[in-house]
Amino acid sequence: MVDLSLTPEIAKGYMPLDRHLPTSGQISLREWIARAGITLKGRAYNTEGHEYLNKIIADRNPWQVFRKGAQVGISTTMLLKSLWIADCLGRKCVYYFQNDDAVSDFSNDRCQPMIEQSSYLSKRVRSTNNVGLKQVGPSSLYFRGLFTKGKVKSVDADAIFLDELDEAKPSNVVMAIDRLMHSDLQWVTFLSQPSYPGVGVDAEFVDTDQNFWNLKCPSCGHWNCLDLAFPKNFIPITDKEKRSWPDNTTHYRGCTKCSAHLNMAEGEWVAKHPDRKKRGYHLSQLFSQIKPPDYPNLSTKIMWEYNEMRRSTLKLERFTVSVLGWPFSGGAARISDDLLSWCEGEHGFSFEEMDSFMGVDQGDVLTITIGIVSGDRFILVHAEETEKWDRLDFLMSQFGVRYCLIDALPNKHSAKSFAAKYPGRAAIQYFQGKEYKMGFELHENNINVQTCQVDRTFSIDSMIDRFEAGGIILPDRRRLDGKALQAMEDFARHCKNLVAKIEETPSGMLKKSYMSGHIENHYGMSLNSAVISAFELGIGHSGPMVMPVFGNQI
Repeated sequence: MVDLSLTPEIAKGYMPLDRHLPTSGQISLREWIARAGITLKGRAYNTEGHEYLNKIIADRNPWQVFRKGAQVGISTTMLLKSLWIADCLGRKCVYYFQNDDAVSDFSNDRCQPMIEQSSYLSKRVRSTNNVGLKQVGPSSLYFRGLFTKGKVKSVDADAIFLDELDEAKPSNVVMAIDRLMHSDLQWVTFLSQPSYPGVGVDAEFVDTDQNFWNLKCPSCGHWNCLDLAFPKNFIPITDKEKRSWPDNTTHYRGCTKCSAHLNMAEGEWVAKHPDRKKRGYHLSQLFSQIKPPDYPNLSTKIMWEYNEMRRSTLKLERFTVSVLGWPFSGGAARISDDLLSWCEGEHGFSFEEMDSFMGVDQGDVLTITIGIVSGDRFILVHAEETEKWDRLDFLMSQFGVRYCLIDALPNKHSAKSFAAKYPGRAAIQYFQGKEYKMGFELHENNINVQTCQVDRTFSIDSMIDRFEAGGIILPDRRRLDGKALQAMEDFARHCKNLVAKIEETPSGMLKKSYMSGHIENHYGMSLNSAVISAFELGIGHSGPMVMPVFGNQI
């Protein structure tokens, strides 16, 4: 257990300006908030109406994850915690955001007013006009953006807070955690609205004990979790009951067993996996006690929004993420653990197969998928990631690759140099156009390099269709170990991250596209390239799928 008392070095010369605050680091966050006179919007800070924050304020678990909806109070609470860590524990904190604009907004609009409105903090905090640094008591609180590696690496820390995690670069998040390596405290806090399943804060939350706010019915004693049962706890008001309710009231929050009214303040956090060490909280607007404007109660507002939002995928995504605090896949996260298990064959990895097809996706590393064709099926026989371009030459020879499709970007020159060595056996791939189209591009010494243009969304849809039809056979993970097993675990995770979203174009049309950018789906994309080279370019076997559809295997 971490010793939270001040070290002699920190305690030396540390004398609070307010003598009512003790010099011991054991003062709790709640007591520090009260004695420091923290105010929000002119009122003394308290958790009335936000009773679910009480346990969170007292929680000193070193690894915490908050998967949250909008406006649930957790960002303010974590800001207070970071100030308390610096002031009372004498430890260095870094509060990270997705970019510099978010840093400026949070520091100026939230942190600075909080400091100025507290007579204690205004004396304890030096360099208050510095957006990126607040020197608090014996230590410091830094605000940094996660957009560039340079700013992430610029300072070490004892505790870090990563806000809006899903908008940050995953590689820079890992680097931010590395800032704690030389600390004996090493507190990590993630907080973010989720984006897509298995990504960002949702991926972190799944690995925790997963706490949900539960309410005990005062009438029958039944425990209710609004988040896990929504919308069942939102009870419609009957015509007979309407007389006793304000006008336009349609729903109230009640017990799913006896329909009695539930008190949002009288709840308990209950962990789904209490044996796990990492702490996770799911926070939504469903148990808020704030009365919304223009509505008789919150239950009516939420149900009106829910029924209205279901008519539009874009609006439903906003409701799911912002109100419910759940990730949203739009029904397009088609590759699941069940599907991947169903597609496993009875083989392991191989270095003996010939006449194969290879797909390569570019990112920080080269992600490679190799398979052979048997009838209408693509049988995956090897997958790996490497930083070495000459590894591709070895694999081309080892597997007797008939054709390789490699992502043209971001290292276009390297990709063209590779393809130039294998005329008629390799092409660089661009995601543009509306159909599969082959062409040529000049490389050094007037060498023609073959190109392939494909529609990204259409090609991924077609590849997943093949998955669901049983046309892609994966290695049996029980036959793998070491690097091979790790590769297939990464392969499964990346394929599940092939998540589509629906966006509105400037002309008002709805367009489907698969997530790109920071999301880790590289094995899924390399598999897509391998399947294209095997079935869509007229190089391998092509024909109608005749396999059973997933869920009806015979």
